Amino acid sequence: GDKLAYFITNANIYYVFDSELAEWKEYDFGFVSNTSGFNNFWAADIYAGAIIQRNGYDYAKNITYSLVTHSFADLDQGGWYYYPDHIMHGGYVASWSDAATTSKFFGYCAATNEFKSITFPNNFSVYQFGSQLPYTSFEIVEDIFIFTVGYAVGDTQNRDVFVETYSTKTGNWYSYQYSFDPQDYGLPGWRAGGSFSLGIYASTGAPIYGLWKFYSTTNTYIGEIPDIFGNGLFICGGKVAVGTGDHNLWFHNFETGYTKHKYFAPNDDIYNLPQLGAENYCSVFRVNTTSDTMRVFFFNGNTDNLQSVETYKLPNSSATATPRVYGYVTGGPNNEVIFYSEQKDSLFIYQATEAYGGLSANNFLIAHTLSSSFTLFDASTCQIFEKNFPIGSSNAIGGSLVFVRSGNMELTAYSGITKNWTTQQTYQVINAMHVGDEIAVGASVNFAKYWAYSAYDDSYYELEPEGSIVSPFSMAGGKTAIVIRTTKVYAFSPGDVSPVIEDDNTRVNSYSLSQNYPNPFNPSTTIKWQQPETGNVTLKIYDLLGRELTTLINEELIAGKHETTFDASRFSSGIYFYQIKVKNYIKTKKMLLIK
Repeated sequence: GDKLAYFITNANIYYVFDSELAEWKEYDFGFVSNTSGFNNFWAADIYAGAIIQRNGYDYAKNITYSLVTHSFADLDQGGWYYYPDHIMHGGYVASWSDAATTSKFFGYCAATNEFKSITFPNNFSVYQFGSQLPYTSFEIVEDIFIFTVGYAVGDTQNRDVFVETYSTKTGNWYSYQYSFDPQDYGLPGWRAGGSFSLGIYASTGAPIYGLWKFYSTTNTYIGEIPDIFGNGLFICGGKVAVGTGDHNLWFHNFETGYTKHKYFAPNDDIYNLPQLGAENYCSVFRVNTTSDTMRVFFFNGNTDNLQSVETYKLPNSSATATPRVYGYVTGGPNNEVIFYSEQKDSLFIYQATEAYGGLSANNFLIAHTLSSSFTLFDASTCQIFEKNFPIGSSNAIGGSLVFVRSGNMELTAYSGITKNWTTQQTYQVINAMHVGDEIAVGASVNFAKYWAYSAYDDSYYELEPEGSIVSPFSMAGGKTAIVIRTTKVYAFSPGDVSPVIEDDNTRVNSYSLSQNYPNPFNPSTTIKWQQPETGNVTLKIYDLLGRELTTLINEELIAGKHETTFDASRFSSGIYFYQIKVKNYIKTKKMLLIK
């Protein structure tokens, strides 16, 4: 994960490296009986999870580690959850059922490192059961922490609905109960956004669709939204949602409570198609079946603004989007591409030189790619750039940069930080490139040279590494990159000159014992030495009278540089000696313990 790593052994030990503490944590979860062989292990944003499934209707075992509490939690009678289905941030919800009388849901919150469960009946008295529908766009919703489930008892004419919603922000379940009107039908199929959920039912009278909405900020159910006429469809984003009827559109901002209805005269030749819900914007198509056009609507949660544009009809194509930018290729006689900026709440129709093409996006940058050219849209400034060379790969776009091969021996980059384009002549054919968030690395065809690019200062940094290549030969992360060779590892960080890490074991050609550091010390100190040959090493501690006190090392070690720590907590202040023996080499040095 971003801040932790884990592994689990067949000795039932769960190890987690907590980067905030810079420590390994371990937990012995013991023997798990009746296991089915199906397990799920994963690393999420602020926790690590493990689920060990048991056979039949037996409960699963749930184990977690929280980066908030820096501790493990163990639920022996838990439920099944498969990551990344129903992704939530800061926790998850697992489920269990005996298929006869009972269903249970287990919510986990990393902030509290606790599990809390609810129990539903699962028998003949349950009229209908409605669990939350899968997220439609979790890739572009940045904070998802709501899960809703409900059931109804009674019959068609007389029903009571019980609803439970779990929030990974608080670690609690929230309950709501209401009764159906006899003319209503359909238990709510709960749609979930990042911070809210919608329960949808229909009435035979109009027909009219109604919604009950749960919003996480207040952790309450806040009522009904009427007037969704006809065949309702809904898509949820992080804080906004869009719903459609046959002849109307509904947009809602759950953070501000703002609702926008847009009504149209009945027309059976036009239908509405909800298209996408992002963290803070959503879109819908209004498609005319008798013409070659459609109208595209965007609702922005930052401004509560609704805007639209008419374009060529291609409703079956898919959008490419992030929380910051949206792109859609409509094609048609004008080669139209739609670009939308969430930050600027701006909508553009761009006319490409060819029909169709592809889209790739990262953060606030999106590129429309053709066979021999590409167009870049920067959503932070709403600038459009046209380039007469191909982008090559969707991996050319990082979080704040674009890094492409503009010729066989030329690199071109765009910085989303400085908003500049820069070009570097390499005079060698470029073979491979790796792109991170703010940096990128390109390599020559024989890997004899590398060029690191920094989006912070629009600069290229050339490297001629020593040694032979290994696999992987280079990597670029968010803000750092490395080039790996047989004898050295080169690290690059924008704005810094990083020291080269050499394979010191290849440089040792003599014996030596270094002075301990620190010296004087209290209570521990480090002792370093080097040996040009593999051999048995003994390192012992003596007092001022020459009496042996302890042995720190007594084992065979390979040639190279080594070190160990001497902890003198149980010794009194004074002068001590440490002596090393490796084959015919013997060396003694003095150190001072002051308490």
